Amino acid sequence: MSFAPRLARIALLSAAFLAAVPAASALGLPAPSAHAAELKIASVDYQRALENVGEGEAARKKLEAMFQTKKAAIEKMKTNLDAMQADYQKQSVLLSDAAKREKEDAINLAGMQFQQAYEQSQGEMQQSYQGAMEQLITKMKAITVGIATERAYTLVIEVNEGGVVYTAPSIDITDELIKRYNAQNPVK
Repeated sequence: MSFAPRLARIALLSAAFLAAVPAASALGLPAPSAHAAELKIASVDYQRALENVGEGEAARKKLEAMFQTKKAAIEKMKTNLDAMQADYQKQSVLLSDAAKREKEDAINLAGMQFQQAYEQSQGEMQQSYQGAMEQLITKMKAITVGIATERAYTLVIEVNEGGVVYTAPSIDITDELIKRYNAQNPVK
């Protein structure tokens, strides 16, 4: 959801709450309690947490090693394709039309195989990264809920989602999240 619709929704909810107080008293209903208006808010930065927890670093190293292996295989395919094209360029004037077509077909096939391998590798890497990060975030959310419950927060905002522009450092619980995460999930 973009920033403008969120802002409009917040303004609408605020207006509805403010309108509820006089409307409730006019109808003889109790006004919303003062406690309902007291929000205790915290913020958390999961991106920073992912970069600073031990399992996050271990996951990045594992993914990096996987990436290097796939990158080497892709580069070897590219080198072979380039060699085939260079060989074809050198020999093309000496080759018959049938031999040219045969080499062109082989180059086209190698090019398609290279492209497929490259796209498959990119997809696998992206899927592996997302899977690893989702597992970490799931654990982080559980720890965040624990912190919020202990400290009686009514709302915890993730600063990288939803157009958050600023949060005061005093309400940031990211360091506490990192500390608890590392304590509960030591890297082996």
